[in-house]
Formats: sequence, structure tokens, C-alpha cells
Amino acid sequence: MTITAYLYTPGDGLQTIEDTATASLPRPEDLDSNTTLWIDIHTEDVEELRRLGGHYHLHELALEDALTPGHHPKLEDHGTYLFMIFRALKPLYGIDGEDEAEEENEEEENTSGLAIFLGSRFVITHRMRDMGWMDALVRQVKALPDPLMKQGPYDIAHRIIDVLVDRFLRGVSYFDDLIDTLEEQIVESPEEFEIAKILGSKRELQTLRHIIRDQRVVVMRMLNEVTEIREGHLRRYFKDIDDHLLAILSTIDKQIENFHGLRDVYFAMANVRLGDIMRILAVITTIAVPLNLVVGLYGMNFDVIPLLHDPRGFWMIMITMLIV
Repeated sequence: MTITAYLYTPGDGLQTIEDTATASLPRPEDLDSNTTLWIDIHTEDVEELRRLGGHYHLHELALEDALTPGHHPKLEDHGTYLFMIFRALKPLYGIDGEDEAEEENEEEENTSGLAIFLGSRFVITHRMRDMGWMDALVRQVKALPDPLMKQGPYDIAHRIIDVLVDRFLRGVSYFDDLIDTLEEQIVESPEEFEIAKILGSKRELQTLRHIIRDQRVVVMRMLNEVTEIREGHLRRYFKDIDDHLLAILSTIDKQIENFHGLRDVYFAMANVRLGDIMRILAVITTIAVPLNLVVGLYGMNFDVIPLLHDPRGFWMIMITMLIV
């Protein structure tokens, strides 16, 4: 379990809370209007998260959703805070050079869940899986706190979601390279190609498309339903995130169409190979059938067959078969 807590005030700057025990963390009612608190939690410990949730008056159902692997993106308004779940793309698509981890279920196969509790004076982020980009963002805030922390919790939430979406946009470009590679394999060595590669990649893209659509719904609800964002300066920035999500959807749709095209090319190449085999078999059949006819005639059990006892009969039959 890892807990990182930052407390920012305009006069005192950024303060790292060393004692991250739940009882030592400041309560929301103890924070003044100019103070921003960011707590980042990396844990699967249910009891620890429940203790923190009780300290900040977080609803038990929201905590349950945060601890549910593979939970779909969502947005809930709990009055004093917003509860959001986003799904971040895992680095298996070539981001940061990390390897694919063992998976638990279909939703967790390509993405990891990130829960955000967003209040007017605090933001709490929770994740159960390693997110290198999130750790980098936490370190960046510690090194340069003013550009982000002094703007308040909504700017922090925007920054987190913006980085998450940008990584999604860069990550799906993996499929463009995969399409080019599979296309070369189909053309150059179609007999060794496995159609399962196309079907599996297309299924992954369909899952990602479903996730992106849900996350776009969350962002649109933040724009249309949340007063602090709709009336504040952040509206245009969240609208930019929505534009990026729309671009991701467009990219994924094109990639799915390309995989359909690859599937059609594969079947076309398979039909060409089948046609070549049939032509070879047709030639062999054309040659073999007349010869089998002649041989079959002289294999019948009759006592009288022309040239049966002629010493030149074998050679005459061979010449006849050769002529045929």
C-alpha cells in the first residue's frame, strides 16, 4: 500500500504530509477555501480504504465500486463531492516499454481502473494497479507545485484525466503498426498466418471503443451537469478532453474497419491458394484418369484380351498411354 498526501496553501506552498495514517490526515471541514489537498492511494486493502472513506465521509457504495476490478467508467454526484471512475490504458501497447501483465477479466485485460473523489477543497485518487504515468504526475507536482496545486482540485482532476486520455490516444496507435505488420505477413507468408490474430485484435479494439464511449459520457456529464465546471474556466479544457476522446473513437473505428479489410484480404489470399491447388489437382487428374482407364481395362479377369500374350504387348500399351 502506498499513500501520498500533499497539502497546498498559497502562503506556505506545498507541504508533504509524512504521517499518512488516516487519523493524521486533515478533514475536509478543517480545510479553508484557499487550501488544496491531494491524496493519492495505491492499494487493494479494503479496510484501509474504508477507514479513509469514513474520515472523508465517502459513501460505502462508491468505495465498493473503487475496489471492483474492471468496473466501467461512471460519474456520481454525492453532494459534497463527485465520484468518478476512469479506465487508463495499460502499457502493453508499447507505452513506456513495459510488458503485458497477467490479466484477471476482460475489462482488466487492456485497462486499469482509476477512481477519483473530487471535492471543492480536496481530490482523492485511488488505483489498485501500478500506473507509471500517475507516479510521474505525483512527482511532477512535488517538484513544481504552483502550476497545478494552486488552481485547486478541479485543475488537478483535469490534469489527471487529460494525461489519461492522451496516453489512450498514443496507445491505440499500436494497432496501426500491428495492421501494417499483419498485412505484410498475409501477403508474404499467408500459409503461416493465423486468422486468430485479426479476430483477437478486433475484439480488443471493440472493448476499448466501449470504454472510450463510457468515458466520453462521463466528461460530457461533467460539462453539462456540474456547476463548478460548467461556469468555470475549466469548461474549455474539459471540452478539449472531449475532443480528444472523439478523436480516439474515430481512430478506433478506422482501425476496426482496417481489421475487417485484413480479414477480407486473408480470405482472398486463401481462395487464391485454394485455386492454385485445385488447378494442380486438375492437371494431375487430367493426366491420370486416361492412364487409369487403360490400366483398368487390362486388369480385368478375362481369358482373352488383345495383346495379352504378345511379347510386344506391354510396350505397345506403354506407348499408347504415353501418347494419350
